[in-house]
Amino acid sequence: MLKIVFLEYQTFVKRRLDFDLGTDDKNLRYWQNQLFLNFLIYCTPISLVALTPGIFMAAREGLPVIIAIDLFCFFLLLFFTFSKRMSIRTRKVGVISIFYILSIFLINILGYLGPGVFYLFFISVLASLIFPIRHAYLLTFINAILLAFFALVISQRLFGSALIQEYTPVKWIAFSTNLIFASILIVLLIDKIFQGLQSTILTKTHLEEQYKSIFYKSPLPMWLFDTDTLRFLDVNEAAVRHYGYAKEEFLSMTIRDIRPAKEVPEIEDIVKKNKISGKYYDGNSMHIKKDKSAIYVKIESNLLNFEGYEARIVLATDITKQVEYQLEVFDANKRVEESEMNLKAIFESTLDGFVLIDKAGKIITFNPRAEYSIRFNKRQNAFKAGKSIFDYIEVSRLPYFHQIMHKVHSGETVEYDRKYLTSPKKVSWIRYTVTPVRKDNIIIGACITGRDITERKLYLKSLEDQNKVFREISWVQSHMVRGPLARIMGLIPLLKSSKDENERIQVLEYLDISTQELDNKIKEINDKSNYITEKYPEN
Repeated sequence: MLKIVFLEYQTFVKRRLDFDLGTDDKNLRYWQNQLFLNFLIYCTPISLVALTPGIFMAAREGLPVIIAIDLFCFFLLLFFTFSKRMSIRTRKVGVISIFYILSIFLINILGYLGPGVFYLFFISVLASLIFPIRHAYLLTFINAILLAFFALVISQRLFGSALIQEYTPVKWIAFSTNLIFASILIVLLIDKIFQGLQSTILTKTHLEEQYKSIFYKSPLPMWLFDTDTLRFLDVNEAAVRHYGYAKEEFLSMTIRDIRPAKEVPEIEDIVKKNKISGKYYDGNSMHIKKDKSAIYVKIESNLLNFEGYEARIVLATDITKQVEYQLEVFDANKRVEESEMNLKAIFESTLDGFVLIDKAGKIITFNPRAEYSIRFNKRQNAFKAGKSIFDYIEVSRLPYFHQIMHKVHSGETVEYDRKYLTSPKKVSWIRYTVTPVRKDNIIIGACITGRDITERKLYLKSLEDQNKVFREISWVQSHMVRGPLARIMGLIPLLKSSKDENERIQVLEYLDISTQELDNKIKEINDKSNYITEKYPEN
């Protein structure tokens, strides 16, 4: 019953006020006027809450002046509320004047702790809500002047004010500055709130315009549908072109009509769950166009309040061609995987060690053989992906290795052999090949290859040793053997032609010496040949 009475009172007040609020709800002034209208509607009945006990207490305490002021201000409020043909600005000024009258008289009569100071503060708040903010600052300044005037009243002991007995001018100014501080602060905060509201209103308007532009001009099909009935609420031109239905046809359909029959229960369940959760939806599905052809689409949707409906806005991207390509991509990926597996098998089974590093020297990958075929120092730790290759290099060889990497990064391939003493009597040789790794003709790293060439080195060493011995044998044959043989060949004709027995004996002695010398040289050659045979036996 009370609610009905209040509604009738509200209708009566609005009819009596009869001032134009305007229609531009995107303007802050519209909302300030709307706020003032509601202030007038609620102020009169609520003022009775303060008026009734105030008059009662004033009568009890023998304060007829307060009764007169309260009644005077109440009737003034009724006048500015119910009078016809009065502009909204006049009503605002009148209401502010009423609170100034109350404030001045109550402060003078009741002092600082009475309701008068509260009304003075309320003036700043109300002004910042219903007037442009500059008026609120102006009224706050007037409040400061009014409080300064009361300081003068206290100082000069004017009017017999109640303030004279309670305050000194200094104490009054101290209290007053706090009131002014609070007034300025609240006006500033309300100003910031209104600025934020205005910005929000403008942003909302801008977003609405953007929405319309994006929705209707989007090259991709978009639509809105009611999450309760699944009925289309709006569609853009791209949807009309792509699906073949006219806009009027769309608006008479539901989203069930563009789905295969077997998928309808699933989509109903998805819409129901997403309505409860409010989550963004992203998924793929099949749609049916007007010509009954099936297409695959990627659906992206979100909840949206549209003209009172709890709707979902949907963006549909045709991915039919991508789906058709998926099988081809799958087959291609399968071939790539097989190639990678083959490459991995080769990479892991090769006799050479490989270490792949990036341009900064960090190890990307390596094969199992690298541990045995690539040794940069005597006490080398196992290779680990992510570590720097320079951590494995002996400190003394770092400058040399940096030179190698500089050449490789310049596009050169560097090869070098290195000898290692694996045990006191065993030597091994590693041949390193450092090759630049390119991508799109840009060097992005290097591949270090290590091959154990110990057997090859030993074989070459054996060939060198044999060749040396053969050269010695050849030299002995061509020089040392030739000398005694030449002497023998020269002595034999002398022996044949000599008639003197003493001469023959002497020739035979020379011949014996040369023969022994020749025999010694032949034995030396035989010993060298046996040495080679024993050191390098046939396998």
